[in-house]
Amino acid sequence: MSKVYLLGIDNGTTTTKATLFDTQGNEIAAASSREVKTNHPEPGWAEQSMEEIWQATVAAIRAVLEKSKINPAEIAGISLSGHGGGVWLLDKDGQPVRDAIIWLDGRAKPYLDRWGAEGKLGPIYDLSGWNLFAGIGPVAIFPWLMEHEKESLNRAAVNLTSKDWVKFRLTGELSTDYSMASVALLDFQTLDYSDELLSLTGIRSYRHLLPRLVSASEVAGKVSKAAAEATGLKEGTPVSGGAFDGCCSTLGAGCYRPGEAASNIATAGVHAVLTAQPILDPERIYSFMCYCVPGVFYKTSMAQVAAGNLDWFEREFCAAEREEARSRGVSIYEVINAEIDRIPVGAGGVIYLPLLQGERAPFVKPEARGLFFGLGDWHTRAHLLRAVYEGVAFSTRHNVEAMLKNEKVDTVFLAGGGSKSAVWCQILADCLGARMRVPAGMDSGSRGAAINAGVAVGVFKDHGEGVQQMVKIAREYDPIPGHGEKYDIVYGIYKNLIQAVWPIWEQSAEAGVEKWE
Repeated sequence: MSKVYLLGIDNGTTTTKATLFDTQGNEIAAASSREVKTNHPEPGWAEQSMEEIWQATVAAIRAVLEKSKINPAEIAGISLSGHGGGVWLLDKDGQPVRDAIIWLDGRAKPYLDRWGAEGKLGPIYDLSGWNLFAGIGPVAIFPWLMEHEKESLNRAAVNLTSKDWVKFRLTGELSTDYSMASVALLDFQTLDYSDELLSLTGIRSYRHLLPRLVSASEVAGKVSKAAAEATGLKEGTPVSGGAFDGCCSTLGAGCYRPGEAASNIATAGVHAVLTAQPILDPERIYSFMCYCVPGVFYKTSMAQVAAGNLDWFEREFCAAEREEARSRGVSIYEVINAEIDRIPVGAGGVIYLPLLQGERAPFVKPEARGLFFGLGDWHTRAHLLRAVYEGVAFSTRHNVEAMLKNEKVDTVFLAGGGSKSAVWCQILADCLGARMRVPAGMDSGSRGAAINAGVAVGVFKDHGEGVQQMVKIAREYDPIPGHGEKYDIVYGIYKNLIQAVWPIWEQSAEAGVEKWE
C-alpha cells in the first residue's frame, strides 16, 4: 500500500521553503531555495522578479523531491503560504506586466499622508480592518500607479499576491483566498470585495483586476503539464487555495479555534488572536483578517521587529560569545541563553524598547527607535541581552493585550526563531502570565499550508483533525510563581517609557540627526 504525503510551500520574502509531510505530521524532507534578490530602483522602493520567485520555487520543490526519494504520485495535495500585500500584475497572457512591488515598498506613503490629513484613514480602517502601510497592496499602490505608471494598470488583466502567482504557475488558474483578500480589500459581512472601500481609495475602476475568491482549503487547480515538467511533480496533483503566511504559521503551530492565540517571534513579531465574529477594533489598533479555517477570523497585531533585535545585538556586540561558541563547537545562542539565565527577572533594572525600525503595532510610530534605560556601571553585556529578550516579551504582551482588550489568554502557541530558546519561552510565559506551547518541527508556515492541502483533498475531515494529526507539541512553559508580579511592574515602566520618549523621537526625526554626514 502506497503512502500519502502532503507538500507545503512557503514563499517568504527572501527564500522559498518546500516541506514534505506524511499525514501524521512527520517532516519527510525540507529544502530552501536560494535567496531572491529585492531590487530598489529608487530609495524606499522594493521590487522582485516574479520569474526569479517561480524559479526559486521550482528549485525548492525539485530539491525536496530529490531528498525524499518518494514517488511524486504519492503526494495527495499541495498548498501554499506566502507574504501578503504588494502588487503582482499579470497581462492577459499570464505574463508579468512588471516586477512585483512587494510589501516592503514605500512609494505610496505620500498618499497615506494625504489621506491622513484629509481624515480618510479612520473610515478606511472601519471598512477594511487595517491601519494602512505603504506596501499593503492595491488600496495604496494602485493610486500611485494611476498617477505615475498608468500603462501598467492598463496592460494588466489581474493582480495577485506572492503565493497566488506561484499557484498560477503551478496550475494555470487565477485566484486568491479570503485571508489574502482581507488585507484591506474585503467586506467582512459579505465576504466579497468592498466596493465602498475601493471607491473611498479611488481604485474602483480597477476592480476587474481583483481575482476570484477561493477558500484556503479548497482545491483551486491541479498541477499542469508544464509545471510537472518543470518541478518533477505529477501532473494533475491537486493544489489548494493557500493562505497568508501569518495564518499558515498560526495554523501550523496548532492554533485553530476561536479564543486561541499565537505569536511568531521571528525577525518581526506576528501576534494573533482567533475569534468567531468579524468585529473590528473600535480603537483601530489591531488589524483584522479572515482566517484559513472557515468561520474563524484572525485579529493580528504585528510588531515591526522582534527577534531581529537579538540579531542586531548579537552582530554588533557579541564577539566574545561568538568566539566562545566557536571554541566549544556550539551555537552562539547556546552561549547567550546560558548568560541570560544567570541574570534575574528585570535585567537588574535595564529596560529595552525593541523599536529598531519604528513601530506599526500596537501603535504606529515610524520615528520610534530602540532605547536602553536604567544603565549603571555595574551592568554587564548579559544584563543588556536579557533586557533585549524581556523587551521583546513586553512588546508581545503589548500587542496581545491590544487584541484581547480586558480578556485574558491562558495559552499562546509559540513559533519562529525565538521559540527555539527555552529561556526566551520562559520569559514570555512569565511576562504574559500564560502557558507557552511550542510545536515540534522546523517550519510552521509550510506545516499550516500542508494542513490546508489535507483538508482540501479529504485526507482530513476538517482543520481540527488536521491539527490533531499534524501538530505535535514539543515543549510547554508555565509561568513561574512570583515572576509575573515582577514583570507587571517592569511592564508598566516599559509603557511609560514609550510615552515619555514619544515627543523626543519626533524631535530627533524633525532635526534629521540620523541623516547627518
